[in-house]
Amino acid sequence: MTDRTAAAHRTPGIATYAQLAGAVLFWSTNWLLIKAVLPDIGPFTFNALRFAGSALLLAALLPVLGAPVLPVHGERGGLAVNGVLQIAAMLGLSSLGLLVVPPGRAAVLAYTMQLWALPLAVLIAGEWPSGQRILGGLLAFAGVLVFFNPALVDWSDGRVLFGNALLIGAAVSWALGASLYRRRTWRTPFWTQTFWQIGASAALVVPLALLMETGQSIHWTPMLLGVLVFNWLIATALCYWWWSKALAVMPASQAGQIVCLVPITALLESAVIFGEPLNAEVLLSVGLIAAGIVITARAK
Repeated sequence: MTDRTAAAHRTPGIATYAQLAGAVLFWSTNWLLIKAVLPDIGPFTFNALRFAGSALLLAALLPVLGAPVLPVHGERGGLAVNGVLQIAAMLGLSSLGLLVVPPGRAAVLAYTMQLWALPLAVLIAGEWPSGQRILGGLLAFAGVLVFFNPALVDWSDGRVLFGNALLIGAAVSWALGASLYRRRTWRTPFWTQTFWQIGASAALVVPLALLMETGQSIHWTPMLLGVLVFNWLIATALCYWWWSKALAVMPASQAGQIVCLVPITALLESAVIFGEPLNAEVLLSVGLIAAGIVITARAK
């Protein structure tokens, strides 16, 4: 049995959906937290501290968890590439986009991941979506199109356009990494996978932070410290472990549809906390995306 065939015979259970639900809650809240602290720290520096702290924490926990530090021979390069695409590039581009885009809207753009995952899954992993998943994807895509309405996004502002482009780039990078991950069954334990991918991300982003933001002051506040700890323990280490486990038993397009609840939740939270507007067009977009998620999650 090939790696892809073996993966296809696995089916997600209640625990998988519960873990994805936890990731949805924590990741949606984290968009608002990062937006709140970016005035105090550069985006490259924030992500360098985020990834390095998470990697160090996991390195200390691996012996307790009985997991090896090094992945299985032959999987190290592949896991590192996946880490760079799904963690370093996705979160790095998202943080840059957050400098100019409100957190709810930024989350919606970044989580168009599932739209890119459908064609990439066919091209890279050879996974043809069912008609039900295609319908769910089309509904979600329609919701995104509504959200791109010029009445909601100022397309005359070059800075806003660049921020939108960065967030779409984050989505494409995430979808590419997820599709590559689905090409095989990984023998490396999930905790080791998570550590290795976060470590690879730290190895890339720390030098970038030193190059791009040396000399830029950091305003250390209790809020900034709390957000970093939250990212070390929850939003990075735990949630990416859950994400890797989900990808082992379901297509990236389906998992991506489920975590599309993140921007919906973030948008609602941002409306309450930051006063981000919720008009009829935004609500229509949210409704279409939610319908796409439900249809895809129920697809066989």
